[in-house]
Amino acid sequence: MSTNQMVIILPSALVAMYLIISLQKYLSGLRSRYPGLLIPVVCFVAATILAIRPLFVSAPGQYEGLGLFCLRMWLTFNIPTIVFMFPYFSQRRRLKASRLQQEQTRNSPEEAPSGATH
Repeated sequence: MSTNQMVIILPSALVAMYLIISLQKYLSGLRSRYPGLLIPVVCFVAATILAIRPLFVSAPGQYEGLGLFCLRMWLTFNIPTIVFMFPYFSQRRRLKASRLQQEQTRNSPEEAPSGATH
């Protein structure tokens, strides 16, 4: 790959990763928990398909060590799944803390003004 191609591809890849992670943060911040799981599930399914593909395309008799190879590939390909789960759990924890704080302020008794007498 030439330097000119790298100058174009690398920033484009970084922008794409930023946009996908931003989308993940947005989806994770929604009230329902399921939209935030969309990207990690897609990554998990893609990693699983890519990891088991060698089992289907290899010729009979070439299966020696292929299982361990597929397991290593699956673990490696699931790194993005783990990366996308961090914003999910972070956003869900923030939403839960916010909900608890709102509930506490709603349930706390209103304080009377300090100078008022009835």
